[in-house]
Order: sequence, then structure tokens, then C-alpha cells
Amino acid sequence: MTPDQPTTDDIVAESALQLWSAAQTDFDPFEVDSADWPEAAVPVRDADIAVDTRLEVDDVRDSLERLDGVKVVVGREAGTLSVLRVVPADTPL
Repeated sequence: MTPDQPTTDDIVAESALQLWSAAQTDFDPFEVDSADWPEAAVPVRDADIAVDTRLEVDDVRDSLERLDGVKVVVGREAGTLSVLRVVPADTPL
């Protein structure tokens, strides 16, 4: 892999951001300050990210586990991982 090729985590993070943003019907995350995002955001399932990225669901789940708390907030229910929220880029780690 060359330095300019995205990693699986990069691909999953970008897909999660785009799908999560598209799923929000009450606000536009790109237009509303992250401090004003509602708590009841629409989650995005691991299977949806897998379809979008053409990656295996297990690879997406592994990546989401690594990204949890860094790029996304992940919820777990009945064996499914869901992106509950994205972490704004300006959030200190």
C-alpha cells in the first residue's frame, strides 16, 4: 500500500460520516454546529456501511471497534454495530 491509499479505517470512517449525515432528517450535520446536534440521531448499521464500501461486514465491524470514540460513537445491539454519532473533527482526543 502506498501512503496515499486509504486504509480500511479511512474508508469505513468516511462511509460512516456520509451515511450518518444522510440519515439525519431533522438537521444537517454540515450546517449545524456539533454542539447543537440532537441526542436522538438516526443510527447507521454496520451492514449498511459494508454495502456502501463493498467490504465484508466483519471487516467493517473490526474497523468500527477501532474507530469507536475516535471518529464515531458505536452502539451494540443484538450482534449489530451501529454508528450512533460521528465525532466532530475539531474534538480533542
